[in-house]
Amino acid sequence: MHILDILPLMQEILADWTGVFFDPRKRLFWGYLCSALLIALLWMILLKQNHPYQACKKIFSREVWCSKSAKADYMVFLINTLLLGSILPRLLGHAAVATFCFTILHEIFTGRPSLLPDVPAPFIALAFTLTLFVVDDFARYIVHRLFHAVPVLWVFHKVHHSATRLNPMTVLRTHPVEAIVFALRGALVQGVCIGVFVFCFSDKVTLIMILGANALKFAFNALGSNLRHSEVPIRYWRWLENILLSPAQHQIHHSVEPRHHDRNFGVALACWDRWFGTHCYSEPNQSLRYGLRNSTSNQNTFYSIYIRPFNEGARHIQGSIRKIGHSLRCMPVTSTNLLCRKISMKMNPVKSKFLCMTMVLIMMSGISVTAFAQDIVNIYSARKEALILPLLERFETETGIRFRLVTGKADGLLKRIEIEGDATPADIFITVDAGRLEQAKASGILQPVNNSVLNQKIPQHLRDQHNYWFGLSRRARVIFYARDRVDPSELSTYEDLAEEKWRGRLCIRSSGNIYNQSLVASMIEHLGEERTEKWARGLVANFARKPGGGDTDQLRAVAAGQCDITVVNTYYFGRLVNSNDEKDRQVAEKLDIFWPNQDGRGAHVNVSGAGIVRHSEHKATAETLLEFLVNAESQAWYAEVNNEYPVVPGSEISKTMQSLGEFKSDSLNLTMLGENNKRALQLMDRAGWR
Repeated sequence: MHILDILPLMQEILADWTGVFFDPRKRLFWGYLCSALLIALLWMILLKQNHPYQACKKIFSREVWCSKSAKADYMVFLINTLLLGSILPRLLGHAAVATFCFTILHEIFTGRPSLLPDVPAPFIALAFTLTLFVVDDFARYIVHRLFHAVPVLWVFHKVHHSATRLNPMTVLRTHPVEAIVFALRGALVQGVCIGVFVFCFSDKVTLIMILGANALKFAFNALGSNLRHSEVPIRYWRWLENILLSPAQHQIHHSVEPRHHDRNFGVALACWDRWFGTHCYSEPNQSLRYGLRNSTSNQNTFYSIYIRPFNEGARHIQGSIRKIGHSLRCMPVTSTNLLCRKISMKMNPVKSKFLCMTMVLIMMSGISVTAFAQDIVNIYSARKEALILPLLERFETETGIRFRLVTGKADGLLKRIEIEGDATPADIFITVDAGRLEQAKASGILQPVNNSVLNQKIPQHLRDQHNYWFGLSRRARVIFYARDRVDPSELSTYEDLAEEKWRGRLCIRSSGNIYNQSLVASMIEHLGEERTEKWARGLVANFARKPGGGDTDQLRAVAAGQCDITVVNTYYFGRLVNSNDEKDRQVAEKLDIFWPNQDGRGAHVNVSGAGIVRHSEHKATAETLLEFLVNAESQAWYAEVNNEYPVVPGSEISKTMQSLGEFKSDSLNLTMLGENNKRALQLMDRAGWR
């Protein structure tokens, strides 16, 4: 490996080391350190009547900043940055949790609620910011207490309490295990809050921020949070210490005095300690000793901080297993009991230490091994995994470019990318409708791509006007009818479906379906809003039943005689034709297709497509993947496997699609589907199309 290959990694590590001092989201941001220094100086000079020189001398005492304890703090900071910089980004992120919550709520409830629609967005933003701050603070209290109460957790947390002198760097004196647990806690808390609020209040949800940080956390940090880990015992008024924990109160938490044991677990708010009986007021002129009570060994070595906690944790686990094994000896012998006995007998100290060292090596091996792997592409896809994974596997085989695939609903993935911001790992966003692609563009999560291969192969009306997204496969949304009840000569255009002759004979999906929204959006572009609304009202009057279900459900309803006609995407019919289920094939046999508007603009078409995410770190590989998805083999695969039409003219079409006949398609640029989406939704709502 050439030295130049290591430079990007070294630059990344150096950026991590220095970044904590320049990121307002971090406790050690230089602005917070300066404000803490200013508060400490004012407190010592104005309230304690210290001379400015004496005040500075006490604050910057060599006994504090150059102590063995402080040097261990600096060591932990450097090592943890190296270790956790490669581990934490690969853990569960708050965006993934938010997306999961958002998706689950979508599944539980029919549609999304519109809570407090008349409340201005700033009030929702304030409520969200406050809720996130309070819930996060409570979660910190709970996890902190668990680290003190559970022996196997305490062996890791006592690394933090082993500091015998306090300085702002002590806040980072944590064992990697504890750091990982707290990172997961933060992801869960933030993810749940974001998911619930976004589901309930949609685009009104924003975080009130100052310099990119939560406004309340910014205030907490700016008002001297770094003095909590210092030897400047600033107290608050007694009534205020019932609400907010003062620096002196947190210093009590680090005290070796037995009366201070298990006190003041909170971070910002004192209410949790008061409610759960762990609150302790600060004392005037308090003088404390810090560290671990009854500790005789050196707590500032690499072994004490990183290795010993694993050994002690293994002994705790070993002891628990032995207790279980002892209890099981008094029970009848079963295969489960026998296994537990064997584990308890074989768990000797040598194996415990081997296990500890193995865990350490695993953690250290995670140091940016992927920093050198630039040939990768991360895909967020609203397409079902079965309809994209085989192509991606072939792409990896042919190009050597690895991929990571995340699938989910389009709305959830869009919101996830928005939440992740410039930290998103996503390189490509794939979805199944031009309207969604245009929403992604309007949300600012896509970037324009000037790629000659894509521009040459994909017709202009099947890609964004400014190349923010590209169609990958086509589908037509057309009319299907019951062969035994409808004479095809009765059919002509989409507009004709609003005629009275179809009263009580039409089945269709709800207005919440993006395919229907795009159909209406195209009609707005062709007919104008007034004529389209009149058509939509006529369509609603012809409903045979309340809209609901998917496209396949509409086809089955026609076959079952619940209605005579429907409007669905062509590939749903193709799935029935090629199904392994005899009942599906029987449904298809009762139906036939009609291509509307063939004497005019042509049948409405839509696309599944993709765009490159604005903050993509692998744009070149992302473009390579898009080029791969429009080559002849990929286009033929889409046509054969999912019965879609290729976007590249002249590509092979499946036999099923050939059997439906040739048709004239609408040449409207599909960008308009997204631009007209909001008007289409409002129009459908006014027309009573629910």
